[in-house]
Amino acid sequence: MAPSLDHEVTALAKRIAELGSGQQARVYNMSWWSERMLGWAMSHPSFKTQLFRFVDVFPATHGDDDVLRHVQEYFDGPEVPRMLDLGMGLAGHLPFGDSVTASVARHNIARMAQQFIVGRDPAEAVAGLRQQWRLGSGFVVDLLGEKTVTEAQADRYAQRVVELVTTLVRATASWPPDDTLERDDLGPLPRVAISLKPTAVGTRYAPLTRADGLASAKGRLRPLLKLCASDGVFVWFDMEQYDAKDLTLQLFEDLLGEPELAGLQAGCVIQAYTRAGFDDLAHLVAWSAGRLRRGQPPIGVRLVKGAYWDAETVHAGAAGWPSPVFTTKAQTDANFERCARLLHDHHGEVRAAFASHNLRSLAYAVTYGRSVGVPDSGYELQMLYGMAEPVQAAIRRLGLRLRIYAPVGELVPGMAYLVRRLLENTSNESFVRHRFAEGRELDELLQAPAVGPLPGPAPPARREPTDEADPGPYRPEPVAEWRRAEPRAAMGRAVLAADPAGAAASQSSRRLPRGPADVPAVIGGQRVSTGALIASVDPARPSVVVARSAACGVAEADEAVAGCQAAWPRWRDTAAGERAAVLFRAAEWLRSRRMELAALEVFEAGKPWADADADVCEAIDFCEYYGRQMHRLDRGGDVQSPPGEANTLHYQARGVGAVIAPWNFPLAIPAGMVSAGLVTGNAVCFKPAEQTPTIAYRLVEAFTAAGLPEGVLAFLPGYGESVGARLVEHPGISFVAFTGSKAVGLGIVETAARSQPGQAHVKRVVAEMGGKNPLIVDADADLDEAVPAIVASAFGYSGQKCSALSRLVVLDAVYEELMDRLIGATAVLRIGHPSSEGVDIGPLIDPEAHQRVHRYRELAATEGRVVLRRDDAPDEGWFAGPMIVDSVSPSARLAREEIFGPLLCVFRATDLDEAIALANDTEYALTGGAFSRSPATIRRVATELRAGNVYINRGITGAVVGRQPFGGFGLSGVGSKAGGPDYLLQYVDPRAVTENTLRQGFAPEA
Repeated sequence: MAPSLDHEVTALAKRIAELGSGQQARVYNMSWWSERMLGWAMSHPSFKTQLFRFVDVFPATHGDDDVLRHVQEYFDGPEVPRMLDLGMGLAGHLPFGDSVTASVARHNIARMAQQFIVGRDPAEAVAGLRQQWRLGSGFVVDLLGEKTVTEAQADRYAQRVVELVTTLVRATASWPPDDTLERDDLGPLPRVAISLKPTAVGTRYAPLTRADGLASAKGRLRPLLKLCASDGVFVWFDMEQYDAKDLTLQLFEDLLGEPELAGLQAGCVIQAYTRAGFDDLAHLVAWSAGRLRRGQPPIGVRLVKGAYWDAETVHAGAAGWPSPVFTTKAQTDANFERCARLLHDHHGEVRAAFASHNLRSLAYAVTYGRSVGVPDSGYELQMLYGMAEPVQAAIRRLGLRLRIYAPVGELVPGMAYLVRRLLENTSNESFVRHRFAEGRELDELLQAPAVGPLPGPAPPARREPTDEADPGPYRPEPVAEWRRAEPRAAMGRAVLAADPAGAAASQSSRRLPRGPADVPAVIGGQRVSTGALIASVDPARPSVVVARSAACGVAEADEAVAGCQAAWPRWRDTAAGERAAVLFRAAEWLRSRRMELAALEVFEAGKPWADADADVCEAIDFCEYYGRQMHRLDRGGDVQSPPGEANTLHYQARGVGAVIAPWNFPLAIPAGMVSAGLVTGNAVCFKPAEQTPTIAYRLVEAFTAAGLPEGVLAFLPGYGESVGARLVEHPGISFVAFTGSKAVGLGIVETAARSQPGQAHVKRVVAEMGGKNPLIVDADADLDEAVPAIVASAFGYSGQKCSALSRLVVLDAVYEELMDRLIGATAVLRIGHPSSEGVDIGPLIDPEAHQRVHRYRELAATEGRVVLRRDDAPDEGWFAGPMIVDSVSPSARLAREEIFGPLLCVFRATDLDEAIALANDTEYALTGGAFSRSPATIRRVATELRAGNVYINRGITGAVVGRQPFGGFGLSGVGSKAGGPDYLLQYVDPRAVTENTLRQGFAPEA
């Protein structure tokens, strides 16, 4: 910025501060209670967390006793100020004492909400909006509501918006005119403006289901927008989380491009904290200019900083994606000013609105506009209801057009908004906090953002190959960032190329069928064919053969064991670092073919896009993680050596092992078991599932390309009853790693326990054998979070995950509401061939699975009450639609037997004791979880739930290597957790060596 303009910006910002000096910011002066609570929160981060969590859960409490219980659970801590008692008395150790009354707590929380929410409904909001109009402020009303998951929710929200528009148009008709608010230099402006959240009017509004989400939103918005156009209402399309950004931009352009909506006055929000914000804005400006040339009105653009920074950074960081937002406030401020320049430079092509509470940002927008000849009436400033009232007053006194963003709604849907506002007002970088709570000097706050060139959007994450000599810390492979167009396009191309029938190709790019692949056995490093073959088919189109594999039997098993025994000694003696390097190179081979492998899983395993991609990522993770764990294991165990003695603990390979892998994670699970066996110095006979041999063979190719010596890994496709059974009983096998059914797993344990002639060891069995997994929904659970997690956990990959949710236990207080949402959310899932990116429910794996699941579906009518049964599946393929059954006895077969399909049993519990008892009433103990906002409940569930993996306030599937080591106990399995620090120990024997170092009274120095 030129120094002269910077001087003008600073001068105007100080003038705004001076004009507002007679006002107070009510957010810090709501009451004695609020002022001190927020003050304490700003100086004590842990108390701030507890306070905001309590505010979040408060609307979900049930009665006075429940309120008081939550108060005690959240505020019985060392950082709670003893003098702050919520205005409810002081006694004892607890900060709020025994005299706390729930009515006072409710009153104070409500006062906090009323600070930021203009009314509970449109009629109540009119009075507050009229007062703003009298003061000289326009308004844009936001009807509170977050993302919907059911059609009924979306319908209700759309109807509420209609009622809002009708009420506001009728109520404001008699208000006195205000030329400042109702006209800019381009012409008249609507008196009434509303703001819409697209995620509230469209179900399935997500990147991979974008077609359905956009259609759903458009269907509800068209009549609403026509009403707004006829009534002269300005409509703003709100920008929410980054996941929805591209969808919302497309939705906005698609709808305004429709002829019947061409004359609608509408605008879209651009978030300056996103690294893509400037490019998105430039696109909108160019698009609006095109509209203007066609005789249509220019669009509005509301420039904001952004309200989801914490969530966006956490989400991207956990996923391993580049952050979509700037990392510093200075960058965001600089981008805001850059975007403001772009808007002013294209004045007339767009109607600009600058939304901020930062004096410098506001002053910059005004000053730059004046410098390029934009009149003060040629744009507007927007601020939030209940925040920075001194600045609002000053803006009005300067004669600038001010519009207040005023939320309307009840406390429950408004809680997410309230928490965002509290975060904003207590943030360490909040201008409102610095100026109005801490009274910092203006000169410090008005400095120009000192930043270098602003970075644009980072490219999609792509890991570099691991440095074999210095691997560095392990990091999980990032799953595909589907919200970007590039991964979706890449997967689409890969699916097109992988389709064995060519049916996934578009009409414009039709090609000949690829035909079945040939999958050989590999024995002694040589490809081996067998007379008999096994056909693996596309389970969504069983007439399409994906591959024909060898069908190994007893003879091939014996040859494979002999070949591995011959190759094993050299591999055992290979340095651990080189063995680990083979895993790292295999990981890179998989990584470089990631979309190709995922597409293969779509057709051979019937996996939807996201599940297929995640499976490939997990396979990479196992190779990367176990390679690093081998470096650690090679250093030996930590043992003591007293004077005169040297003790070491090392680990040696066991010999030749058998890996018997499943079809449901056809690359990841075998990658984990095979890589663990190999990296620890063993040779491995790998028997894949007969349903998915092609995918498994790609793993063999990965290890071969990575430099694994010939003969160390044998590949034996075939039926488990023959080749698998022979491997388990073979005396040359020293360990068996198995994932599959309980019946087969227990048979393996029994067979392996019998010593065979010539066997010189006790076979070790590592077996994961499934589960009947529960999830508890507490009375105070956040149902907006719980319902999507339940649907994904129960019906993801058609329920064909050993970790899948099959028993849902719901507390009485929320049972009816949760069931209503759960049924609605399940009803909109798309069933079909997983080659389509929007499909949620693909096929079952084979005809046996299809018959088994359908037998349980018929049994459901006699063992419970079927509340949802989806039968709208394709005619071709082994499909079973989702089913939800309640009123099931805990002793019923549906409640006790592993079904391995999309069937969910729901149980009703009167209290947490009964809920935990129901959850634990199973012979399995694999995964489980709970949704609760009670700290005491969370602690109890974490301690008492009978499961190897317990998940709190998230879905119970999707364990990540190195983060959630996976495995259960009971009849869910035996052995340590896959993807954890103890797993490799199962593939080795420990050896302790003790040497007496004392010679003739002389010992070496330590």
